[in-house]
Amino acid sequence: MELKEDKIERDIEILKDGPICKYFKNGILNEDLIWFSNNNFEIIEMNCQNWNRKNAHQKLKIALNSPDYYGENLDAFNDCLGDLYNKKYKGLILVFRNFDNFVEEDGRFAEGILDNIADESRIWLVTGQKLIGLVQSNNPDLNFPKLGGITPNWNSSEWFDADRKK
Repeated sequence: MELKEDKIERDIEILKDGPICKYFKNGILNEDLIWFSNNNFEIIEMNCQNWNRKNAHQKLKIALNSPDYYGENLDAFNDCLGDLYNKKYKGLILVFRNFDNFVEEDGRFAEGILDNIADESRIWLVTGQKLIGLVQSNNPDLNFPKLGGITPNWNSSEWFDADRKK
């Protein structure tokens, strides 16, 4: 697998279209994660294959290393996003693999998580940090309403529908 040229600033490419970016093919997502890792971004990956309303907050709490008093609601999740700010990195990449499974289970909750990331991302940008959510889906037609005021797009390698065919 050939990596994309490194002169493309993936963070800028994604953020120009909003802080949430969708991926269909894991290989393309993995290429971008290599770029982010090589460019001093912290990366937290989560597999959402078996997420549901009852366990999603517990899985977020573990992945984000949230304190025991984490309130297990979207407001608490939003508060925890601010606590993840770390000046030793350029920013934070939150990766949600198999997110379409969680969307099918509880679409409103799934959208709430992404909406919180989109809102918090603006605060991070003002202070010089970048917060980006990368959403991998096995559904090539996965769509969301506006999150943080912007509708998430597919990454540049899979922007056309034909690019997301298996």
